[in-house]
Amino acid sequence: MDIGAFVRSLGEEKSLRLRLREHRYIEPRPANYADLPLDERLSGALRHKGIERLYTHQVEAVTRLRRGENVVAMTPAGSGKSLVYNLPVLETVLKEPEARALYIFPLKGLEQDQLGNLLELAGALGLENAGAVYDGDTSGYRRRKIRENPPSVVFTNPDMIHYAFAAYHPKWETFFRNLRYVVIDEIHTYRGVFGSNVAQIMRRLRRIAHRWGSHPRFVAASATISNPGAFARDLVGLPFSVVGESGAPRGGVHFVFAEALDSPYTAATHLFLACLEQGLRTIVFTKARKITELIYSWAVQRAPALEDAVSPYRAGFLPSERREIEERLFTGELRGVVSTSALELGVDVGELDACVLVGYPGSVSSTWQRAGRVGRRGQDSFVAMVAIQDALDQYLMRHPDAFFGKPHEAAVIDPLNKDILKAHLPCAAQEVYLREDDQVYDMKALAPTVRELVREGRLRPGKEGDIWFSGVRLPHRQVGIRSVGPTFTIYAGKERVGEVSGFRVFREAFPGAIYLHRGRQYRVEELDLGAGKVFAREVDVSYYTRVLTDEDTEVRRQYGEKRLTGFSLHEGSLSMRYRVVGYDKKGLFDGRSLGRSRLEMPEYGFDTEGIWLILAEDMVASVEAEGFDLPGTLHAFEHAAISAIPLYALCDKNDIGGLSYPLYPKFNRSAIFIYDGHEGGVGLSRHVFGLFRDWFAATGRVITECPCESGCPSCVQDPQCGSGNEPLDKWGAARLARALLESADVGAGLS
Repeated sequence: MDIGAFVRSLGEEKSLRLRLREHRYIEPRPANYADLPLDERLSGALRHKGIERLYTHQVEAVTRLRRGENVVAMTPAGSGKSLVYNLPVLETVLKEPEARALYIFPLKGLEQDQLGNLLELAGALGLENAGAVYDGDTSGYRRRKIRENPPSVVFTNPDMIHYAFAAYHPKWETFFRNLRYVVIDEIHTYRGVFGSNVAQIMRRLRRIAHRWGSHPRFVAASATISNPGAFARDLVGLPFSVVGESGAPRGGVHFVFAEALDSPYTAATHLFLACLEQGLRTIVFTKARKITELIYSWAVQRAPALEDAVSPYRAGFLPSERREIEERLFTGELRGVVSTSALELGVDVGELDACVLVGYPGSVSSTWQRAGRVGRRGQDSFVAMVAIQDALDQYLMRHPDAFFGKPHEAAVIDPLNKDILKAHLPCAAQEVYLREDDQVYDMKALAPTVRELVREGRLRPGKEGDIWFSGVRLPHRQVGIRSVGPTFTIYAGKERVGEVSGFRVFREAFPGAIYLHRGRQYRVEELDLGAGKVFAREVDVSYYTRVLTDEDTEVRRQYGEKRLTGFSLHEGSLSMRYRVVGYDKKGLFDGRSLGRSRLEMPEYGFDTEGIWLILAEDMVASVEAEGFDLPGTLHAFEHAAISAIPLYALCDKNDIGGLSYPLYPKFNRSAIFIYDGHEGGVGLSRHVFGLFRDWFAATGRVITECPCESGCPSCVQDPQCGSGNEPLDKWGAARLARALLESADVGAGLS
């Protein structure tokens, strides 16, 4: 169909209740091919898949790998990055049947998807035992068989490398002796705390390979980020060559920014149905599990005939459910899917035509990654971003060039994070003892950390003092490489209906919570923290629940500060403490308050990184003298400041938390805390510490450009606020932003 005509009709279709704010057409791009000499058997296998020629980026990457370089390929979704590593691996296996490769993926679904791609090529080559998945879903019997007779390629994830491969590497001797390639797919996902842990796992993997006499080449694949070479180097600890110019064709993209006249979720549902009615196979991306389920439910209610043709998809689904949905999408049995970010990564879901983004995904990189799920046949595609009542969404609606003209963000990890190093060095020493002349670690630079670990008994020096052993048996068990914590299983009777991880269980599965799964509602009856189980029963109610919390923070350590006339800004580590104290019931369709319930729940907490703003007494007095409410002013500024951070850092505002105090006891001053909402921190608040003037200016614009009178979700209200957005003083926050900027200008150049 003529997608351009369909897009133009959207602004005229009153039933959609949408206002188009921006329509950009991104021109199509033809394919660029290059020649690559290949073993005739490989050429035949490619022809068997319908591939007659290779794109320029594929040829360039394989050529560099043949020269012995480590390569990171950064090209768009659907550009054939898997051939960048499958071709050289299979080429090597044809010459050296004993050669082995390790493929690492962040998600189990990607392992299964890419295994199918490899086995198809290997089958055409007549190769047996070409590949197998070794992860948490692999049975004990199958794991033993894989260790005893490793396939040419083992597919796994960072968790299994940490717990299964590295800890027991002598059982993998044959595999490691013959390891030629290590492939790390979707490297842009390894950022923050998780990425910093994976960086240590990669260094430990290299040490183990060296122990068994192999020196594998590394191949990385990434979505578009601004620093692929530097990021791959930080992740692995080796130099990388960047292949960043794609030769794959790209169809034209009609990209629309739209505002809902009523509820953005209702408008997105109508747009989803309109796309399906036009024959466009459509994916809808939401920012929360709850919204995924609601849009799916509303779509089926409005068009019952589509019940078997659409499906929700999100984390928390059981593995078998996810595989079933992926297969139905790939075959075309499903015409539409509503997903969280769980389908953002490269699982092949077939040929899609339209993508509806319900809210800004939080970064330019993530937005284009999701948009790249459509138009893979080279046809024109349609992408619509429907703004939600969110400060950043509304900011982009008013300033579209802040999106279209903005470069992709940098992905950031800290391979020298002391706490993470201290967790992994005993693991490394358990695997292969540490030496002064270690081939991977710079032991001179790490000497202070090693001495600390020796004092703590976690490392044990040898007699000569130039080697170190682990002081703990199997230290791997004490290291969690993800910040999500333990997994809780949700039961309705004897049926498993989902999973929720870490401290999310307190926010999503507290007693009385309405939990949504595949369009069905469940009320949580009991949360058994000791057993890791949630017990619920199916209900049919016209409301959803929003948690209320009591929060507090304590400064653990300060790293830096900036002192100006009216305020001081500090960065450091924080301890966060939470307690769920109740929940609100909200109308399913209109968000109207239907009552509040109180709860008694245990306290939980985590350590993280953050920044804190301490206001001088004169600045506080000036705000109060003008009649503004101080608690409401601080609280509103905190919300708006959090909303502005994703303009500067690769994140979603839900990755960030905040607290404000009219009088923080330990400082005896008014203070605002902004912190990373993940265990250990992910570097987000630290990033804006050095950009505080621009950040405060953007915070002021978020507040003052919103046309509301007293504060709304598009400026100073936060739907996740643990105190129910009480109190808030919008114009007091605007006055505070102006005062902070004036003070920053006066103190420019001070530290």
